[in-house]
Amino acid sequence: MLGRWIHISGFKYLLISVLANLLIGTSFAQDATVKSVVDSQQILIGDQVNLDLTVELKDESTVAWPLFKDTITGQIEIVQTSIPDTTKKETGETVIHQRLVITSFDTGFMVLPPIEFVFNQDSFQTRSTEPILLFVSDIPVEMESEIKEIKEPYAVPFNWKRYIKWMLLALAIIAAIVVGIILYKKYKKQPEEPVSRPKPKRPAHEIALEKLEELRQKKLWQNDRTKEFYIELSDIIREYIEFQFDVLALEMTTDQTISSLKLRGLEDEKLKPLKQMLQMADLAKFAKYRPVANENERCFDIAKEFVSSTLVMPLDEPKEEETEG
Repeated sequence: MLGRWIHISGFKYLLISVLANLLIGTSFAQDATVKSVVDSQQILIGDQVNLDLTVELKDESTVAWPLFKDTITGQIEIVQTSIPDTTKKETGETVIHQRLVITSFDTGFMVLPPIEFVFNQDSFQTRSTEPILLFVSDIPVEMESEIKEIKEPYAVPFNWKRYIKWMLLALAIIAAIVVGIILYKKYKKQPEEPVSRPKPKRPAHEIALEKLEELRQKKLWQNDRTKEFYIELSDIIREYIEFQFDVLALEMTTDQTISSLKLRGLEDEKLKPLKQMLQMADLAKFAKYRPVANENERCFDIAKEFVSSTLVMPLDEPKEEETEG
């Protein structure tokens, strides 16, 4: 019966491997042993069996562990591979163990071939495990048994306890979300609206012109402190706009400031150079832009000219009664 199942090539491979192991030098055989063991040599098709590989070293020899892919042979597949584990015996021997989970989807006798281990790579000494014969049988089918009627599906009782637990968990999560939203809306910090500062007793243009003169005398951009120059220049003009036109320029962007001044009735010929100056200041402050000397002088002149040209607030339109009088 065995002759019907064993493939000729597999038998030759088994015989050659046994003879090769017998011819290995006895001196090295005493220093290292290799072993392969399976849980069972007879399995059903598709079942899994453990293949344990063990190497025992009696001296300071080294071993190159074989690398496994998806299969060992065309008929034997590897399902899972563990990491080789090394232990030390009390007697001094080093034991290395690895477990492979294998299976087969073909039936019949199959040879699990010898697995070769290389020791001491410089001398290229090898040892191989003994081949193992596996018998994979098909699932038995009762051909002569009577055909039975198809059974009705079982009625599974409704498990209230299981569903109540999940319902309570879902309600708790929903309640937590609702409470979180309520607390967030209640305690969410409302953005503080900018509050205008109290106006000084002195005219705004006098303060601005004095600060501009002080800034000129500091000679900041001449001493390579261009960023500080534009910070102070921008603050002086924005503070002047705030006191003179009731526009919170210190809290606004350049575009917001220009739009607010337009609503106050300022002409475009005054706002256009002012916008250029404020944009140059933004570049110097936030984009690390370094204007050249003539740009610095021009921006200073624009700021001074803007203050000088807006000393007097635009008067309201005269009423008809006053004009008639």
